[in-house]
Amino acid sequence: MPKQKIGLTGELAKEYGRQAGAVAVGIAAAGDFTRAPAGFRPGDALEGCMSVIVLGVPFPPEALNMDAPAYTELRNAMLTRMTAIAKDLEKRIKADGHRAKAVSASGGKTIDGKLWGHISLKHAAELAGLGVITRNCLLTSPAHGNLLWLSAVLTDAALAPDEKLQMNPCENCGICVKACPCGALDDPAAFGRIECAKFFKIINKKLEIQCYRCRALCPHRFGISRLTLRS
Repeated sequence: MPKQKIGLTGELAKEYGRQAGAVAVGIAAAGDFTRAPAGFRPGDALEGCMSVIVLGVPFPPEALNMDAPAYTELRNAMLTRMTAIAKDLEKRIKADGHRAKAVSASGGKTIDGKLWGHISLKHAAELAGLGVITRNCLLTSPAHGNLLWLSAVLTDAALAPDEKLQMNPCENCGICVKACPCGALDDPAAFGRIECAKFFKIINKKLEIQCYRCRALCPHRFGISRLTLRS
């Protein structure tokens, strides 16, 4: 017999997420991912998906002062942690009788030799009201700045979505654009992923991220001041 479904609410799902280890939890409606390309929408990864529960844990601020090997090691540990949190939440939702699928913090599909997530976690987080995507193409949260690492869980449960934040903290600023050594941020409409990837090096058979200036130099790296918020 199929398992009887428990009435999963948005608040209960968020509590499950916090119990699993997330610090920030938001909910987006699967139907709001209309701008995502075909193949990268929630329903493509989980048939009948109604909601996306986005999970976040802040990166330790001291990481921004680390050298490349230490930064990369901590970053990789965060990805592993976020994936584990998503899998924990997936189990909790399934135990309530709903379908669910964890979205890994680092996994996805390989297309033309490039790895793409099953969904864009930063866009999901923006839709879930956890922050806004700023000029450096990073999700920036009012409480945690651009240090929020993400994962998500897709579910067929229809949960009340959170409101998307309305703010523009980047007005009259261009620090990240000037700091980028490869011009990846020159065009606001198109992030230069190929240029940025040049600073993802394989050193001694291990990945090493050699540039994170756009994250480290952003005035909002530790949070968005309420004085800068604009509706």
